[in-house]
Amino acid sequence: MAVALVVTLAALPFPLVPGAWWEFRESYTVHLGALDSTTDDTTRFEVRGTLERPFLHQQGGADPGSAPIEVGPDWLRLGPWTGEDALPLPLEPGRSGPPSEGGPGWRVDEEEDVVVPAGTFRALRCSLRTRRNESFLWVVPGLGVVRETQGPPGKRPEIERVLVRWSGGPPPGEATGP
Repeated sequence: MAVALVVTLAALPFPLVPGAWWEFRESYTVHLGALDSTTDDTTRFEVRGTLERPFLHQQGGADPGSAPIEVGPDWLRLGPWTGEDALPLPLEPGRSGPPSEGGPGWRVDEEEDVVVPAGTFRALRCSLRTRRNESFLWVVPGLGVVRETQGPPGKRPEIERVLVRWSGGPPPGEATGP
């Protein structure tokens, strides 16, 4: 089982090895009637644990915490980014993840260019839409999430994260801690 998970993690569109990390500028918007109030923070996501039992740790931001990285035969769940719903694998336009809690699940909408402080990337836009909320992830295969938005449909996102910098993991042979 552990060997299968390690092989599966190596084939994913994210570098999910312990020590990989992503740093985002996170903007929070509170809707106050006709006015919006926005503040910025820094959020860092890091893969911790071991190759056999990795988890994603979030520091800073709206809801810091940790969650396991879960992989199924055709899906991937990264708690702090995907919540309870799973992304479909492989990430290809038109594919949908499994529904959860009666919701529609994540869908890969299309491939598009996205500009963030870390650069310009060709990304797959993934969406999770309900009547009350829209969440979008822009995923670059081999790098991970470069932009994320969450909020009510038709309004400025309540949370927007844009990638500032990242590292795919420690140099080969370098030990990583929990």
